[in-house]
Amino acid sequence: MTMEECREHLPDGWTELIWQDPLLREIFEEHEYDLEQEAAPPFLIQALRGGNLTHLRPILALYGDPGLAMLRGLLEIDEVSRDTAEITTPDGQTAYAGYFFANYKGGSGIEELVHKHIQAMRKVYLEVFQEEPPVDEAVKIRILSGKEGYDFQMKLHREFCAGQYHPGDDIYDAMGDWIADMLCHGRCGELEVLNEALYHISNDYMLSHFLRWPLLAHEPMENPFQAYFELWKMGLLIKIPARDEVVLVD
Repeated sequence: MTMEECREHLPDGWTELIWQDPLLREIFEEHEYDLEQEAAPPFLIQALRGGNLTHLRPILALYGDPGLAMLRGLLEIDEVSRDTAEITTPDGQTAYAGYFFANYKGGSGIEELVHKHIQAMRKVYLEVFQEEPPVDEAVKIRILSGKEGYDFQMKLHREFCAGQYHPGDDIYDAMGDWIADMLCHGRCGELEVLNEALYHISNDYMLSHFLRWPLLAHEPMENPFQAYFELWKMGLLIKIPARDEVVLVD
């Protein structure tokens, strides 16, 4: 892949920065066959995990404080996922995680974070959508671990595939539509070339929404995905199977 081929698909200023960085250049050169479909490698963040995400600083700095805020979020994700990046298999081989995730270690403040997340989602529904939220203000909370948590997630997935939707599904889709309709600050819309890479961090659009929030031009509002992000960093996935119930899966 030549610099001109790279420049044809990437935003202004990126190509020179990539070419000056041997690691970024290697990653983008390996991506050359898919360049026309995705300007940036879908697993770019994985390729930089383990302390190398700072290589994105010159690129994200092109977008000022919003771009650097995204970088700070990425660095937090990398840090809390350090101890899950690789494991030793029973036969002594090293296996590398395809996605970022944190181990649940317990801790205080979980219930408060759940309520903050619920309040943030309800606020968007009430103030932005002007609709009744699909989740109550007061909810029952339980945490499921191991096989019990896995089986619960599979149950929700089977019900979803059968057309039985849950409040969490409605929220997930509604937040995606809302974010997709927002404009970006200045040149920040160019960072849409990273959309697939941000999604593939954990196959989770809510995590991606948290990272993209500083880029978006919106009415003054605290990042509504902050509590979700804090729970994710604790190794907890939040599921809302009923309007009065929240299940955390570790």
